Amino acid sequence: MPPQKTPGLNTTHLYFPLAKLAKNKSIFSDPEKGIFKEKYKEIMTSIIGKQLALNTYYANDLIALANTRITIDLLKIFDALKINFKVNLNDITKEERNHALDLAMGQIIQAKREFLENINVKEIPEIQSHVKNFISKTIENHKFDFFKEHLNELKAYLEMANSVITSERNYIGTVAAIKRVIDNEQRIFNLPKDEIGETIEHVIKTTLLSLMLARQINGFDQKDYELLSIICLGHDGGKALIPENIIYKNGRLTQVENDIMKSHALLSFILASNNQFNLDFEPFVMALHHIKEDKNLPQSYGISKDTHTSFYEYLTPGAQAKLNEIYHLTKKYYRIISIADTFEAITAQRVYKRASSIGKALEIMISDNKKGRFFYQPYLDRFIRFIIKKHLPKNLAFKITDEILDYYYKSDNFSPEKRNKYKKEYIGVVIRSYSILEKKIDCIIYNKANKKIERRLKILPAYFLKHIYSH
Repeated sequence: MPPQKTPGLNTTHLYFPLAKLAKNKSIFSDPEKGIFKEKYKEIMTSIIGKQLALNTYYANDLIALANTRITIDLLKIFDALKINFKVNLNDITKEERNHALDLAMGQIIQAKREFLENINVKEIPEIQSHVKNFISKTIENHKFDFFKEHLNELKAYLEMANSVITSERNYIGTVAAIKRVIDNEQRIFNLPKDEIGETIEHVIKTTLLSLMLARQINGFDQKDYELLSIICLGHDGGKALIPENIIYKNGRLTQVENDIMKSHALLSFILASNNQFNLDFEPFVMALHHIKEDKNLPQSYGISKDTHTSFYEYLTPGAQAKLNEIYHLTKKYYRIISIADTFEAITAQRVYKRASSIGKALEIMISDNKKGRFFYQPYLDRFIRFIIKKHLPKNLAFKITDEILDYYYKSDNFSPEKRNKYKKEYIGVVIRSYSILEKKIDCIIYNKANKKIERRLKILPAYFLKHIYSH
């Protein structure tokens, strides 16, 4: 497992493919004390204090941000989980990173200008009609299994939002962007003419999730649902202007690439506001869907003036004044969209990752939200309550698995034959569910033939949710 040099922008990387090591192999001779094996000692010691080159993940969990300094403790984590990672041989300063982002943003803003200027007025009705029909057919024909119990009542809001965005002149930039996304994904993924791509599917699912969450919260009425639907349907229009080598990259994004990717929030605002001339409420909320409760977080793309990732500096003075005036009214909308958008992104399959289970998504979101820094905690609590109520209702039947037997039946010492017989003859049923992940669900295990209860168990919701997927 020798490190490999790879050329990078203004630097050179060392790449450490730890995933090639067998699970029972280690770079440490004594992991607890942090003592390296002799053959790894020189190279591993030499990178202590160096910077990670990329955001580094295990599954969908962010282990360390790019530019994090390498420590023994971090290497212990990488070794235990067998995580591949890259190290900068030369330090990247904050100024260099920001300069790279500024250059990229300059190019993207220029691309935005050209995109808007090249919209042919005579082609606008055709563009609107194409997008309206495509989204309408998708709403009608696509099997959104996760939403099937609520889909009929939510379809009306989707169709209403589709009609508004594809008819009002203010949204022509958004509609043209959506058409570009549809065309690009059909070309890149070689999709049939009427098949939905990942971005439009994400937008529709995020709209549905947002509406479902809004219905769990006091203070939302029909007008709010309509406004929320319009905002959600247009919230990712800016992705049409993100370079394809970033938005469809078959791998994890670097920190600068991630910042560029998140700039789609600003671009969605610019498109929906007709280049900042129509300062309506909806475009501002589209731009705020990645803002965090702690607005000074590096991952928060909002209005905090001293954060480099803020889009505030790109707004005209008039837009800044308008945002300051209405900001307090935007919160209840963007707080919902932020949760729905994040949940859908984690549970969806992408070119660079597998889909995560519902349980894994909630686990990640709860972990990220320590001290309420990412999401508005009351809304996140309502969302979790909704998920549990939806997927773990009373009388839910479930199969007996090896995992249940290994945990709850240890003392029974089942032989392989008895284990298989038990799994065939017995079944579990939820008899009482709760609304929080920390509260164990009351279950019974009974014989399918004679209906006699064999035992009662208390099982955490996480066990069930980690096997359930949203698609």
